[in-house]
Amino acid sequence: MMKNNYRTTRISLQTCKNFDPPMNKVVGFLTVILFVIISSTHALAADFQVQPTTMDLGGKVKSGVFSVINNSNEKIDFQVSVKAWNQDENSKDAYTDTNDIVFFPKVMSIDPNSQRAVRIGLKTPPGAREKTYRLFVQEIPTQKKTQDIDVNQKVKAGVTIAFRFSMPIFVKPLKPQEIYAIDKVEMAAGKARAVVKNTGNVHVKLRSVTFSGKAADGKELYSKEVAGWYILNGMSSSYEAEIPKDVCGQLAKIDINVRTEDKDISGILNVQKNMCPE
Repeated sequence: MMKNNYRTTRISLQTCKNFDPPMNKVVGFLTVILFVIISSTHALAADFQVQPTTMDLGGKVKSGVFSVINNSNEKIDFQVSVKAWNQDENSKDAYTDTNDIVFFPKVMSIDPNSQRAVRIGLKTPPGAREKTYRLFVQEIPTQKKTQDIDVNQKVKAGVTIAFRFSMPIFVKPLKPQEIYAIDKVEMAAGKARAVVKNTGNVHVKLRSVTFSGKAADGKELYSKEVAGWYILNGMSSSYEAEIPKDVCGQLAKIDINVRTEDKDISGILNVQKNMCPE
């Protein structure tokens, strides 16, 4: 579903007198970037959507089609791009230019309540490890969209609102192997940490990581659920929970449950007094 694959909606709010796309050429304007998870509860919502929200290529599947759907009553202009998607040692997503994926069109206009197809093709053959990319669909703001808005009663000015969606593209390896586990559990100064390591050759998508602190009699005294994300092949990701000082000293253990799309894995952290804040 959309929430699972669109990591964020990016809203660029710019005082806009002489806006001249592309957006990275804007100079001298105050820019405010807001990152919000796609949700029907937000006062601001994109006027378009992209389907499907993810795509698998590789093997006999060398091409595919995304549909960009304009749900508004106005024509919308879009810019499309594809980046190679990797993660650094801190589990942060990193994007670089690539020629592995061809796509068309790169710029398009979509009439009200209409849709256009974006066709993509694979130029690189599958390898021993999964290759990962992201397709970005960026709304190109127009002067017509400049208006006075009130975002949580904090932003009120002439602004241009631009949404950017990104969707993952996975190129499956020749022999997929999904292998992942909780690699480390530790706690210091009341901060519990679990590291999930992906040793397989395909991505893993974590739904959540839950920390459940329990007393010696098994009573749960603390619980926190941390949202998960993709862990690309060969990478690790850490998740943390800060235990309140008055609770930490009462804990005997912390059960850690990692929920993925396919199964749950669990670990246990036995709590020692020196792990809690003094």
